[in-house]
Amino acid sequence: MDLKIITLKEKTEAGLGNNALSFGHLQFVQIENVMYVYAGLKKDNLTMEDVRFLGGKIRKAIADFAFDRVWADFKTLASQCAVLEERELVMAFMEGWYLGGYQFLSYKKKKATQDPNLVFENAAYEEFAKAALIRAKSVNLARDLCNEPANKLTPAIYAERIKEIFAETKIHVEIIEGSQLLAHGFEAIHTVGRGSAHEPKMAVLTLKNSCGKHVALVGKGVTFDTGGTNVKTGSDIGEMKMDMGGSAAVVGAMKLLADMDAPVHVTAVLPLVENITGGNAYLPSDVISYKNGLTVEVGNTDAEGRLILADGILHAQSLGAETIVDIATLTGAIGQALGLKAAGIFSNEEEELWILKRLGEQAGDHVWPMPVIEDYQYYMQSSCADVNNMSSSKYGGAITAAVFLSNFIEKGRKWIHIDMANTVSPWKEDGYYVAGASGFGVRLLVEIVCREGEQYAD
Repeated sequence: MDLKIITLKEKTEAGLGNNALSFGHLQFVQIENVMYVYAGLKKDNLTMEDVRFLGGKIRKAIADFAFDRVWADFKTLASQCAVLEERELVMAFMEGWYLGGYQFLSYKKKKATQDPNLVFENAAYEEFAKAALIRAKSVNLARDLCNEPANKLTPAIYAERIKEIFAETKIHVEIIEGSQLLAHGFEAIHTVGRGSAHEPKMAVLTLKNSCGKHVALVGKGVTFDTGGTNVKTGSDIGEMKMDMGGSAAVVGAMKLLADMDAPVHVTAVLPLVENITGGNAYLPSDVISYKNGLTVEVGNTDAEGRLILADGILHAQSLGAETIVDIATLTGAIGQALGLKAAGIFSNEEEELWILKRLGEQAGDHVWPMPVIEDYQYYMQSSCADVNNMSSSKYGGAITAAVFLSNFIEKGRKWIHIDMANTVSPWKEDGYYVAGASGFGVRLLVEIVCREGEQYAD
């Protein structure tokens, strides 16, 4: 049996209910040996993200069927979405389609369902679909990494995975480990990972496809976080296997940039650690010295993300990066501020944040501008070091974390900080979102890197 996908916006077809036009409503009708799925499009200001959502929703709806061929009426879709180009529509729909078909079955007896046999009426659509598949694979790569159990993605295993992922690309991978961590001045990474039997690593990935602006992506790679000595008190901390979501977003973004052969100069810096308590674990009141001369008192070992990000930021600057973008599952406070759909985005060039918000909306990774209030340095005073890693105030935790990181940004460097702790999992399992990790950040990071390159070219 074949399946034909038809979108509806202006009128209903015979035999369909009154709600057939509602956005996202799906209705199946069989006529002889063909199944039709009618998808409602009625919505003001339809966006690319809406089209992605629809593609994923339909893909999941037919997951348990075995159709011989699947056709999508893209010409009708294009006529109903005049504000979007045909290429954008097909790519968005197919990106959602591929993301909606994602399954993480590495440790289950269940086998993955076979992808439907898609038929395109226009040869150009096949090229658009290939481009969408490249994007979706990079997001799904980030999902895979986040979904891995803690015992299957230790810092050492993660480092090997990274080498495998980029083995046949233009990206050069360097793994810094053992005594070399301290030799490079990465005292924070060494200290945070000290309590674990799994030694910390630093992965540095370089793609130089341009002599233009050098952009660095710094991703938090805590493969599991118990909170260290300040152990977490939650009843279920299993999701802390996703505390490396920032690094996963960076890995996915670097893979996408490599597969696109993007004309950019970008370096990824990924501190990989496991933050657990143990006989050699670091303690509250410990002091860490950074290679920029700043000393930090550990007020709370569960604020480890900002400690290792600081090492990553300093290293990125030492490599010559002009723009630093860090991304991390950093604070629970960001979810209290923004809920579960939009990550917080901060910058020392605040006027650009609304542009980045629009980029996120187009890409499907929603962010909301947040302030870096320098006066909040007051809350991170230390009696024995230059700064404390923990605020003395219970308010504005996402902001004070950003303010802490600002201490490591050199004058003249552009800095963007993304706190994605609330978006590492989907805010709802609908459209192209499935159970597990969301893959948040991959597409937004690529947009930012490419935009920075374009700014340089101008």
